[in-house]
Amino acid sequence: MKLSRILVPVDASDTSRRALLFAANLAQEMQAKLDILHVTYFTSETDAQEESWLPDEIAGHVRSDEAATKSMVEGCKLENVAYAYHCRTGMPVEEILQFAEESLPDLIVTGGRGLGVVEGFFAGSVSQELVERAQTAVMVVK
Repeated sequence: MKLSRILVPVDASDTSRRALLFAANLAQEMQAKLDILHVTYFTSETDAQEESWLPDEIAGHVRSDEAATKSMVEGCKLENVAYAYHCRTGMPVEEILQFAEESLPDLIVTGGRGLGVVEGFFAGSVSQELVERAQTAVMVVK
């Protein structure tokens, strides 16, 4: 099977980092394009007001989550892989499925359980729901 496009949803967790590294290696081997997608409930832009409507603790987590995820992606040294970084706001599973519907990846690679900042970007089990609902193949990396 030839893969031309791989989607990897990420947060700042170790599990997510392992999934990204696995997906990057696979993309390099297959000469596939890698779409890296970070979904968060809120972003700095969502809360871009002089006085935040979010409690200070959550607003701080939002900023640090964005920075930590970007830093994790940059730390993976993906210079030999054609990739694009995308950020969306909303419910993680719904946004990942919507992105997959729009971009038509051949494979989604996700971390098995990534409890990132705000305790639960992948809590519940985003990976399980993706396996059940995605219209394309899903690989779960532990």
